[in-house]
Amino acid sequence: MRVTIRADSLAACKVGLLCGALLLAGCGASTNPVPSISSLSPASLKVGSAAPTLTIHGANFLATSTVTYNGIAHAVTYISASQLTIPLTASDLYALGSYPVVVANPVPGGGASSQVSLQIYGEAQNSTVVGSVVPSSSYELDAFDIQGNYAYILGDNGNQGSGSSAAQFYVVDITHPASMAVVSATSITGFINYGQSGIRAQGQYVYLVSSTGTASTNLLQIYDVSNPYAPAFVGSVQVPLYGLGLWVSGKYAYVISYVGDSSASTLEVVDVSNPASPTIVGSTNTGTAGLHVADIKVVGKYAYVAGQANGQSEILVFDISNPASPYLLSSLPVAHSPQGLDVEGSYLYETVYDQNTLNIYDISNPSSLFQVGTASLIGTCKPQDVTVEGTTAYVACYTNSSVAVVDVSNPTSPRVDGYISLPATSYPIFLESKGRYVYSISNTLGGMLSVIDTGGS
Repeated sequence: MRVTIRADSLAACKVGLLCGALLLAGCGASTNPVPSISSLSPASLKVGSAAPTLTIHGANFLATSTVTYNGIAHAVTYISASQLTIPLTASDLYALGSYPVVVANPVPGGGASSQVSLQIYGEAQNSTVVGSVVPSSSYELDAFDIQGNYAYILGDNGNQGSGSSAAQFYVVDITHPASMAVVSATSITGFINYGQSGIRAQGQYVYLVSSTGTASTNLLQIYDVSNPYAPAFVGSVQVPLYGLGLWVSGKYAYVISYVGDSSASTLEVVDVSNPASPTIVGSTNTGTAGLHVADIKVVGKYAYVAGQANGQSEILVFDISNPASPYLLSSLPVAHSPQGLDVEGSYLYETVYDQNTLNIYDISNPSSLFQVGTASLIGTCKPQDVTVEGTTAYVACYTNSSVAVVDVSNPTSPRVDGYISLPATSYPIFLESKGRYVYSISNTLGGMLSVIDTGGS
């Protein structure tokens, strides 16, 4: 028997087979777009403020989109393809800082948006001192660091360089800021030179630099503080005179040492992966003789240092990507008498004692820093340290015993919001922040640790 197939039937059959194949391959299935965020409303909120609804503006939103705030999923209300909302909670607004918001669409296709951050800022109004403690009436405080529920503070009896010099470090329980308590005081080898960052805490260890005025006893010392009530010495390594700056990141400690007015100061990279046997693995110099370091901070593969020598003040940037071969990448002459520094995002913040200013520098290219803004502080401030959280900078004003609050949301035009009064004659020199609290210490006998609640009462 002979079968005849019409041409139009054959064509229809081919189309059907092709469509079926495409469907089986998923080629005909629709895919979800990748969302994008253009802005948040509000874009910023005061720390501790009433929890509002956050509106997210953007594109390619779906009814099935999800949202995370600071990495935590929040309930989503779909308004349109260009608008979503999430409810914020009191815990979302509890602490200072920048908190990322991300929208994600499900498969097929889909994906996550780039993050846009909500700024939680502080202000001077309603910020109050809620607690203070004096570790020792006969010791002044030289440097400190905060980790978890404890503050680690270096102190000395004010007799540096003499035969009666003595130094200790204190562990203070700060779980309850209104009732902080000293839980231990540990005597250490040597005395403490005046420096911004002579002690750091990381994990179960505290790292500190000390000296007795001779090279053999200028040490980076390591203590186990897993039991904060009984810190235990673990190991030490000799570093050049005098250790004035210290930072610890991962398995390395970075020590800046002043070695005399006629010699360039040094940066030592110390491997502390074995705390019982720390080892110097790399070294370089600052290129400037007699540099007195004011502060150091390590971010990523760069170490940022502020210091002055013989009337010349500088910000130095070291490339530490290879710990065995650190080198001075760039330097920038700055105003005389730099004190503290901090790094937040693409900006470096530096206080200048003589000029009563907070200066801001663009460090997006570490090889070529440049100044972008200045905040002028009250003449009686005489700024020391600075700590930055999100879009708020806090500056220790030594002379008038206060903390300046500076809005740095626009780095090219920072604005002084006001001043928070500390206990009289507390003379703050160093600051640290944790959550909604800012802590300060004073470099006078009977030195005091004070804590400010930036969220008000």
